[in-house]
Amino acid sequence: MVSKNRILVILLAPVMLSATACSGGASTPQNETASDLKAQSNEPAELVVFGNPADPENVFNTRIGDAVRKKFPNYTIKYVPKTKDTTMDSLIASGSPIDLIYDSVGGAAGSVIETGSEFDISDLTKKHQLDLTRFDPGQLDAVKQFGGLYGLPIHSGGLVTYINKDIFDKFGIPYPKEGMTWDEAIDLGNKLTRNESGTQYIGLGLSISHAVGMSSLSLPYVDKKTEKAAINNDNFKKLMETLVVKPSQADGYKETIASLKRTFNNDDFMKTRTMAMFIMNYGLQDQTSFNEFQWDMAPLPVFKENPTVGTQPYPGILFVSKTSKYKDQAVEVLKYLTSDEYQLDLSKRGFIPVLKDEKIKKAFGQSLPYKDKNIVNAVFSKSLAPTAPKTKYDGAVNGALGKQYVKMVTGEVDVNSALRAAEEEGNKGIESAKASKK
Repeated sequence: MVSKNRILVILLAPVMLSATACSGGASTPQNETASDLKAQSNEPAELVVFGNPADPENVFNTRIGDAVRKKFPNYTIKYVPKTKDTTMDSLIASGSPIDLIYDSVGGAAGSVIETGSEFDISDLTKKHQLDLTRFDPGQLDAVKQFGGLYGLPIHSGGLVTYINKDIFDKFGIPYPKEGMTWDEAIDLGNKLTRNESGTQYIGLGLSISHAVGMSSLSLPYVDKKTEKAAINNDNFKKLMETLVVKPSQADGYKETIASLKRTFNNDDFMKTRTMAMFIMNYGLQDQTSFNEFQWDMAPLPVFKENPTVGTQPYPGILFVSKTSKYKDQAVEVLKYLTSDEYQLDLSKRGFIPVLKDEKIKKAFGQSLPYKDKNIVNAVFSKSLAPTAPKTKYDGAVNGALGKQYVKMVTGEVDVNSALRAAEEEGNKGIESAKASKK
């Protein structure tokens, strides 16, 4: 997953590219014509892309890199993935060029904002006639919550409900219905959680950290103003009761978690196949196990108070670096990756597009062998919840909260005690992180 000339794309998140080449600058001379801009944008450029998630070269080249090189033959794409020794801080310290930064909405506060690499491209989008009204507002707002339009989302992620139809059929229980509330989903899960001939089945499992981080309640882990943990409150208590405690009341659920000594993950659904429903971040590509059992998708359950609101988006974003000498070329790359043409191609390949065009959404997954599945409805039937504000300290609080999940499921601690403990540990983690930067 290291490599030079190459581009990034992510399964639950977008694409990345970086720019280091010729030309650049954000201002547009009044007498600059369209032909001048085209000539300027076509000048040769080496665009350096830093990939904070450190995705492998073949993933990026296959899914995006080759297409970008074909579109921009005068651009050389140099991909620099994050490693133990290669970070944003180390590249900045050494004076290495960085033109584009790829990161998810969950990581960019650390890689972009913390390093002072943000650059508002609002003027450049006007200069390059990039129509921002084409974007799903929720996807664009996920970028703007960092404080400005520092980049663009390329493709996205979000929570869905995976269904093992074989288990439903085995026990003669109807599949989940459209518009299911959390209470209804939990009740349905309870009916399917049973021990049959020595095999323990789980009706409703969750990847809890994903379900909490992308819930429709849009709760931040950290208060941006105080830089303190923001989890010990009634809203988080409601979320913990719904996602962690209530599903565990079915016979056999607690015992399964106690035996695993962890919460459920993708393998429990895809490989063990004793779970009827699993709530997880969307992903279809390269799932060879889908050929081995009968499955489908349904939308994320909703809170009855907000029945039309589903998951928060989780876009992968390409940010233009403040230090780039080739901002015009970088924005041209962003313009292409968010064009109708390219977003349609992404959508057909099963990547969640970031545009609101219904034709692009309806084409979702058409190039995948899943035309009989409910994937379009599962992903697009609900409006996006607002993106919870992100900070560079989210990981410290999320990690502290994660240590309490098994304890809450098994009844070792109640929700109030768990949130107090996580708040205390999270704040210690924040202070430790601050001290390490001094």
